[in-house]
Amino acid sequence: MKKKLLAGITAAAITVASLGFTVAHAKGGHDFMEKRLQHLTEELNLSKEQQEQLHASMENGKKAMYDSREQRQEIRKELMKLDPNAADYQTRLNSLVLKAQEQAKTMVIQKAEQKQALFSVLTEQQKQELSELQEKWQSKMEKRFADGDHPKRGKGCH
Repeated sequence: MKKKLLAGITAAAITVASLGFTVAHAKGGHDFMEKRLQHLTEELNLSKEQQEQLHASMENGKKAMYDSREQRQEIRKELMKLDPNAADYQTRLNSLVLKAQEQAKTMVIQKAEQKQALFSVLTEQQKQELSELQEKWQSKMEKRFADGDHPKRGKGCH
């Protein structure tokens, strides 16, 4: 029984997390990509050639994310339809868990490939500046969420 519960919770958590990424990505869409490119251009003083290369890379990444979006939605729908009283419940649940794990793996790989593509375009100085910026952004986010400034995260969560 504990295994069933754990598997169900794992599948639900992965699905919900991936849905959050989907919603966040869908909200910004093309504008998010353009804003990110503009921000990187300003912070790292990117050349026109670098901007064009990054734009192409971001477009490819966006297409990959949209392609996997349907798979995440399908997993979520299947999870919602599961009947805990069905004879094949555990089998179907395990199948969904495997699908969700594979989807999560795909998303992590896509993100890593996007980062690799970004770094391949940058000069050594820009790579160093970006690494410093990323540390700064990460620290800022950790502080924001740890201080409870976000209504659904950090200390103010529960």
